This record gives sequence, structure tokens and C-alpha cells, in this order.
Amino acid sequence: MPVAVSSRLAPIALVAAIVGAGIFAVFRSDPRAAADRAPTSPPAVAAPGREAPAGVDPRATLPANHPSLDSPPPRATVAPTPDDTPNLVWTAPAAWAVAPNPSTMRLATYKVPGPGGEAELSVARAGGSADANIERWLGQFDQAGKDTRTENTVRGMKVTIVEVSGTYLGGMTGAQGNHPGWSLLAAIVQGKGDPYFFKMTGPTTTVRAARPAFDGMVDALTPK
Repeated sequence: MPVAVSSRLAPIALVAAIVGAGIFAVFRSDPRAAADRAPTSPPAVAAPGREAPAGVDPRATLPANHPSLDSPPPRATVAPTPDDTPNLVWTAPAAWAVAPNPSTMRLATYKVPGPGGEAELSVARAGGSADANIERWLGQFDQAGKDTRTENTVRGMKVTIVEVSGTYLGGMTGAQGNHPGWSLLAAIVQGKGDPYFFKMTGPTTTVRAARPAFDGMVDALTPK
């Protein structure tokens, strides 16, 4: 059944119809209006462990409380082990001159004067058994005579003294080239932690002349 419309409401209804038709025409013809109505998508964020999509600032992919990418990476620190702490005190004879260490493996280097020319004594600390180190030292000599080894105890520390003579072929940081008529005199001191090595190499006459001073230094070794 037709619905009767009051004559006074007819103009209002006509205006509403015209306005509605105009709005519909605008939204239908202007795609920008439709775009304005579309929901805004959140920015793309890369999953953890993956690269951010092209055009996306990688800072937007960081989780909460992550350090800034502009900050330098933190330095790794390594705590010293007990074996890194010096625990042995020695006093070199006054006639032995202190020299620069040619390697970071050395704790001290001394130049030993003598009748046959200058010898060198190095102090180092490393791992390995006494026998293994002695065999390595003997391998640095050619035409070596019979080596002598003695053991004693100094203030609770085991000390092994080794001596050998021949043609010295040079060590990792010692004199290079062949040196006939040279000797090695060394003490391996085993206390707490890795052992200490007091190793003298040089002309045989100088090494033998320095033996009393060497023995006196070893006998005065004191653990800390």
C-alpha cells in the first residue's frame, strides 16, 4: 500500500535525497576518498633473525630494550685465571743487564757477560711437562754432548736443572743461525700453577762461568 507523505515533509525529503545522491557520486568517482576510508596497515616488521624488508628502517625491527644500532659493540672481557698471576719472586745478579723482551711469552730477559762473549737468560712461564720441554731444548742443539739433569727442592718447589753443550741452532726467540761451542743451562721450577723456565744460552765458557750466580739465583727463589 502506498504511504502518504505530508506536504510539509516533502521538501525536506527531497533535499535529503539530493544530498545523499551527491555524496554517493563523490565517493564512487574519487578513488582517493575510498583510500582514505581503507584501514591503515601497520609498518612491516621483520621477524627476529631476518633482514628487514626493503625500505623499512632496521631500527623498527628491534625488540624492546635492544641496544641502539648506533652504539659500538661491547668489548669482550676475559677474567684472568689463577695461573696468570705471578707467584714467584727472583732476583737476578747485579752484573746481569736487563734487556727488552723480544716476545710477549717472556717475563724477563737478561744479558749475561762472560769470558766467551755475552750469553742470554730468559724467564718464561708455560705449560707442559719438564721432560717435554727439556727434549725440545735438546732438539735446538746439533752434535750435543750428553746432557746432565739434577733435581732438588727449593722452598717446597721442585726444581730441575739441565745442562747441555754443542752447536746451538737457535730457538723461537733466541739467537738465530748455528753457534758451535755454545751451552744451555736451564732451571724448571714447578710450584703452584704452570712452571717457570729460567733458560740461559750462550758461549760455553760464559755459561759455565755464570753457573755459580745462576745457582745462587735459583736457590733464592721465593714463592708468593
